[in-house]
Amino acid sequence: MTASKGRFAGAALLLCCAVWLLGVQACGSSGSGPAPVPTSWPMFHQNPQRTGLSPFDTSTDNRIIKWNFATGDAIDSSPAVGPGGKIYVGSNDGNVYAINPNGKLKWSFATGDIVRSSPAIGADGTIYVGSFDDNLYAINRNGTQKWAFATGDNVASSPVIGADRTIYFGSDDANLYALNPDGTQKWSFATGNAVRSSPAIGADGTIYVGSSDNNLYAINPDGTQKWTFTTGDEVESSPAVGADGTIYVGSADNNLYAINPDGTQKWVFATGGSVFSSPAIGADGTVYVGSVDNNLYAINADGTLKWTFDAGDDVDSSPAIGADGTIYVGSRNDDLHAINPDGSEKWVFVAAGDIESSPAIGASGTIYIGSFDHSLYAIH
Repeated sequence: MTASKGRFAGAALLLCCAVWLLGVQACGSSGSGPAPVPTSWPMFHQNPQRTGLSPFDTSTDNRIIKWNFATGDAIDSSPAVGPGGKIYVGSNDGNVYAINPNGKLKWSFATGDIVRSSPAIGADGTIYVGSFDDNLYAINRNGTQKWAFATGDNVASSPVIGADRTIYFGSDDANLYALNPDGTQKWSFATGNAVRSSPAIGADGTIYVGSSDNNLYAINPDGTQKWTFTTGDEVESSPAVGADGTIYVGSADNNLYAINPDGTQKWVFATGGSVFSSPAIGADGTVYVGSVDNNLYAINADGTLKWTFDAGDDVDSSPAIGADGTIYVGSRNDDLHAINPDGSEKWVFVAAGDIESSPAIGASGTIYIGSFDHSLYAIH
């Protein structure tokens, strides 16, 4: 087996098993527990490792608007795609929306403030999402409240769900929380500042999350600290975990870091601006990340530059990757870019407002993305 084929197989296996952990019967296993609910993009960046890699082909996408759904304010939240192709997204109008595949409203759920957190969908179909009213909400599939868990500050972090159904998320009160499925607290881990980064989970159950105290934390499943890695500025970027266990994360110090599973630095790649975007990992190990220097970077697994793509404005959006290798990312000049694996532009879709939301990819290859123009778009 060649090195490139080995990397592809490892990434594919990691993706397959990550999806299975959330109840998608993609690996052919049948275990016990809640009945699985098939879903193509169940959380921010698709899977617990936050790779941003979809198992679905998008090669026929050609920037055709299937529909757009209007909310009452800007959409910073990134959508999730759940059972039956239903789309869930938060809005700065304080609501979480459930939208049918035809673009029609199924239900809306009102929180007390802005919803920038991206929903995560549990194996039983429960939707978990944070709000600036300081709560994490569990919402039943019919749009009714299951429970709410109060933190001490805004919840901008997007939750991730472990293999044992534990829900992990951060709060501006400087804590990472672990909750049981019934909404009771399992533990909390204190950092030195706000936790707006969305946690990722490694293959061994280690939880990785960034903090505005400039650190990336590795936390054991029992809530104890494994290690910390210090950058030069705040870490709002969400980490991604590669097939070999390497952790990739951006920092406002203008760098993307590759960190070994033991917490030592593997390499660092300098961009021209803060990195709030969360990295995505392609099937061949290429790492894609945006910067406020207007560029999307493609970086080889050894830390060398593969190519850069000038998006025309800040790239706070986090890229998503189709199974065909096409990369999708938003920018603050209202654009959603579709980029070929060689770094050339495939097409661009222009919204009527900034795009900081990160794309989600549905089973049909449809791209879902929010905009500051108050709309969620479905593009094929």
